[in-house]
Amino acid sequence: MNITKCIFYTGCALLLTASGCQKESVEPGPDIFFSLERAGNTIQFKNQTTGATSYKWDLGDGTTSTEESPMHTYPGKGKYVVTLYATTGSGKTVEGSTVLRIDKTSPVKLDDNTLDDWAEVTQNVVESGAGGGIFKRAKYDYDSENIYIYLEMSTPFSPETIFDFYLDTDNDATTGLLTGYFPNGGYDVLLEGALLTGWFDVFYHKGGQTDFSFDAQSISEFYTVGHKMTANGRYQFEMKLNRSKLKGLSGKGMRIGITATSSDWAIEYGTTPDKTTSGFFLNLDE
Repeated sequence: MNITKCIFYTGCALLLTASGCQKESVEPGPDIFFSLERAGNTIQFKNQTTGATSYKWDLGDGTTSTEESPMHTYPGKGKYVVTLYATTGSGKTVEGSTVLRIDKTSPVKLDDNTLDDWAEVTQNVVESGAGGGIFKRAKYDYDSENIYIYLEMSTPFSPETIFDFYLDTDNDATTGLLTGYFPNGGYDVLLEGALLTGWFDVFYHKGGQTDFSFDAQSISEFYTVGHKMTANGRYQFEMKLNRSKLKGLSGKGMRIGITATSSDWAIEYGTTPDKTTSGFFLNLDE
């Protein structure tokens, strides 16, 4: 007589015999369920599994934890496979896994009333030369949500200064505006206005590459200005651009050039990078 055991997903098993079926008791395992909250590289795991008496976490970077809901800081960006093992009082263990992706983070915070965190940004720094005018230094950083910008200019400085941000967001010099200010880029997006007084608008390029022709866009909350200060004869401020608000900023890079003029556009104060220098390329591929 052949005997076949059939296991069902209900957690019960049936032993089949020639005369019929007989139930065989099998302990159901706990249902694995957890969520997580992220702050930079730090993850707070929230274990919502029921029916278990002990837990073990394989956090995917070579570390483990037996806490029910551990908090863990990952060493850097990357992909990590996180597995939770839940064990019942009788010793039955079940597991559940998820893939956790840690994106690049930035040390920059716009709500801390200081510019000290920019000292940690040592890459993507543009030092101005003789062609920079009032611009002395620019720094750029980013994370998965924002592009952060720090500008340092000579004083005296007027908050009514008009800024023009030229952005080549598709990394294609054959599209967008060709400008003598910043060669080797086709600039698809123009941000323009008295940034520090709350007027800053978005324009998308249209027409031929030599046509200074842009369509105004109605986009709210695409930028935020952070801390502003004057020190050592220089005016300094920080800001961010929301990557999801402007077309192309979710890509792998952008080229940027910034100009500053008087409030009536009659006087050119300077550019970064220096005028007639290629716009600065910010690699967003981390």
